[in-house]
Amino acid sequence: MSVLNNRPDGRLIPVFAVDDGLWSADLVLALAKAAAMRGETVLMIDQMGGHLMDKAGIVVGATLSDVLDGKAQMLDAKYVNNNEHFTAVCTGETDLDTLLGSLAALSLSYDWVFIGARAGCTPAHIRLAGAADAALMMYDSQGDKFMRAYWMLDAIRARVAKFDPLMIAQIGQASCEKDGFETYELLSGTIRDFLGAAPALGGILESSAATIELAPVLLEALRQDSKALQRRA
Repeated sequence: MSVLNNRPDGRLIPVFAVDDGLWSADLVLALAKAAAMRGETVLMIDQMGGHLMDKAGIVVGATLSDVLDGKAQMLDAKYVNNNEHFTAVCTGETDLDTLLGSLAALSLSYDWVFIGARAGCTPAHIRLAGAADAALMMYDSQGDKFMRAYWMLDAIRARVAKFDPLMIAQIGQASCEKDGFETYELLSGTIRDFLGAAPALGGILESSAATIELAPVLLEALRQDSKALQRRA
């Protein structure tokens, strides 16, 4: 007799932005919607001060911070979107360090857990990278801003040697796709010279709306990345 396994896949996927002003919130939302439309269960976590919830059109009452303070129940902090497979949570003011254990536990109940992390790189970001099943890292291709992705990758790989995110290049309206490829080649060459294998390029975004077109392709790439990590484990 065969036994059906309905256990959620539990993929923990952070989306890191190396700098302010990037379209990481748009990308997280596009990924969550794309997965939910396929019938997969999704938890979207806003660790961006409510910015991600605003993008989703969700008015936040209770947050995870309220739950941890005993001011609300976990059920109050979960917001089910118009698609029943899509649940969103805002972390509130609680620091990422405090939330890491809770995020790992929450991921067991969903096929995908997408985390929109605040821009920058802190020790908590590094620990989140270490706990992730796969990850995205977004950077700006204008000028020499792409080097911030190198510095963040350097900081993470010092603690998580096999951290290998998909890189997302953001280009401005005055730039063209060629600029995105050229800056990625510069970035990947510098990474190979000093940090080991360079992460793959996941996509080039010319506008925030382009995240919707890129999301389905990224979903499959993230699925494969998470399976590869599980095989190594």
